[in-house]
Amino acid sequence: MAALDRVRDLVVELDSAGVLPAEFGPAFRAAAREWFVPDRFWYQDSDGDIDTAVDRTTDPDLWLSTVYSNRALVTQFDDGATAWPQIGHRPTSSASMPSVVAGMLRALEPEPGQSVLEIGTGTGWNAALLAEIVGRSGHVTTVEIDPEVTAQARRNLREAGYSRVGTIEGDAAELSTEHYFDRIIATAGVHIGQLPYSWVKRVRPGGVIVAPMRADMASGPLVRFVVGEDGTATGHAVPWLQVGFMDMRSHRVPTVDFGSLQWDDDSAEKTWTDLAPWVPLLADDHRWPIAVALPGCRYDVWKANEDRPGVAWLADSLSGSWASVTPEGERFRVRQAGPRRLWDAAETAYRWWKSRGEPPLSTWEWTITPERQSVILPHDSGH
Repeated sequence: MAALDRVRDLVVELDSAGVLPAEFGPAFRAAAREWFVPDRFWYQDSDGDIDTAVDRTTDPDLWLSTVYSNRALVTQFDDGATAWPQIGHRPTSSASMPSVVAGMLRALEPEPGQSVLEIGTGTGWNAALLAEIVGRSGHVTTVEIDPEVTAQARRNLREAGYSRVGTIEGDAAELSTEHYFDRIIATAGVHIGQLPYSWVKRVRPGGVIVAPMRADMASGPLVRFVVGEDGTATGHAVPWLQVGFMDMRSHRVPTVDFGSLQWDDDSAEKTWTDLAPWVPLLADDHRWPIAVALPGCRYDVWKANEDRPGVAWLADSLSGSWASVTPEGERFRVRQAGPRRLWDAAETAYRWWKSRGEPPLSTWEWTITPERQSVILPHDSGH
């Protein structure tokens, strides 16, 4: 199948799925994804596992068909320390799934003539799409922290005819610019309470910031903020799109070695609960109120085997606190150690959210001012 046919088919697929606004179709047809994808990449299978390395030289048909599939393509592991075809520990750069790209542009609502700042250049494809949308009368600036990724994206954009896109190498968390923008879009996960206020300051009143927000325990929602005249940004989650992005590098937190913890440690404080821990921990929407209540906390769930029952874990590497929850008969044994009683706080947050009628992510309200950042459930958000 010719490349032009694949471009057309991808646009038809996104349009049929209802994620591609009609006015953005010409941009997707003009800025071909293949111009921005490297000759070698990894992709995720239907279960979300990264298990296939693709090389354009040895299998051009697979390369092209994968490029035009609705998949996220990993283009870098471990900040470049892992060489293709080895699969590394942490994906650190990618070409986002086309349906996610389209959905985020839908939330951003860029218009011809506007000035747009993109946080996280990646391959450069999203910047090219934005350049098509805002047109010659607008302007797109994109910021990327990784020097090699920046250099390749700059080459991609130049060779594809988008030299007018301004490409900056630097840490967007410390954004320093005198320019003002109508729109800012982030393609890296931003932690609760850490969205740089410098972004808000650089957006004109009435302008929009779209960012994938997250907590230590959960990939959170895509939030659309509107900047007010007083410099306050207020936002709500986009209801039609749940995303999971790699963290901004300055927002990464240490991993927890759950294997070093003893789930049946009798020196820990022991209590009981009637709440099965998998209920709040294994569903993203159920886990979100816990994630908001427990900053710095991580979780894990182990399946039962011959040596142990099923175990749910909470741990905070900063304070050294941890909790394990295991089934014993018809109830669950809770063990907690350290200065934070993690399970007690998690169960309280979950039951509070349940008592409010399980309000969805779109009802949470986000506020960013120069002094503070908050995410709350308004009093009238319960069902």
